[in-house]
Amino acid sequence: MDIQQAMYPNVTLFVQAILFLIFVALVRSLLTAPYSRVIEEREAITQKNLEEALRLKEEANKLFDSARETIEKGRQEANRILEEAKRSAEKLKAELLAQVEAQTQEEISRAVEEIRRSLEEEKKKLEEKVKEVAELIAKKVLEEAA
Repeated sequence: MDIQQAMYPNVTLFVQAILFLIFVALVRSLLTAPYSRVIEEREAITQKNLEEALRLKEEANKLFDSARETIEKGRQEANRILEEAKRSAEKLKAELLAQVEAQTQEEISRAVEEIRRSLEEEKKKLEEKVKEVAELIAKKVLEEAA
């Protein structure tokens, strides 16, 4: 082989290079492109699912906050109702105590009046007895003096 022949590549090298490029193009179109599409589709689905998950998470947080507010409002309403019930119970208790006290006072007044009447009656009876005894004593004294 001459130096000149060694400097110029032969035709086989060009044919091999063209066949290699055809092989690379076929591999790329038959194998790499479909796999790339599948990977891109999966990435798109993953991205879509991630965005959906973030949206659902935000919605869940909003609902959670709304539920928390509703619970707090319910708690405040329950506390208000309890306080109102306590005030009503205290008012009713005071009214009942006043009513019972008035009834008791009335009964005491009636009892005192009844005791006074009984005392007056007993006093009259006692005065009558004292008069009778005084008359008897006076009769006895007069009988003895006479």
